Amino acid sequence: MGRNKKFDTVETIGQIQRVFIQKGYNATSLDDLVQATGLLRGSLYSTFGSKEGMFIAALSDSLEKESEESWHLILIAMIELTNQSKRVFEIINQWYHHQSYQAVTEKLGQIVLRESGITEVK
Repeated sequence: MGRNKKFDTVETIGQIQRVFIQKGYNATSLDDLVQATGLLRGSLYSTFGSKEGMFIAALSDSLEKESEESWHLILIAMIELTNQSKRVFEIINQWYHHQSYQAVTEKLGQIVLRESGITEVK
């Protein structure tokens, strides 16, 4: 018989989101996620299946909430994952087709400019 989860999955997803936003997908290690969540590797893997599963949970959650974090995770997904993960591509593609092209390009452009330090965008 499996043990009951002794952690808040919603809170854990929020912690995972912050790590991916801070470091990006490729630069995030499992140790980073373990440290941020305070959970054991086994707990993370049994809940999310893989690092990609953790990212997908973080991305899906942020898209449902339509938060500022969503835009950062969308950008990370587009740059680092859509060309190597069919599932992430499907999520981003479906999301994109329900958006205004102009709004998406404007918002992602603002994030790129702000994060690069080229300009302060409000």
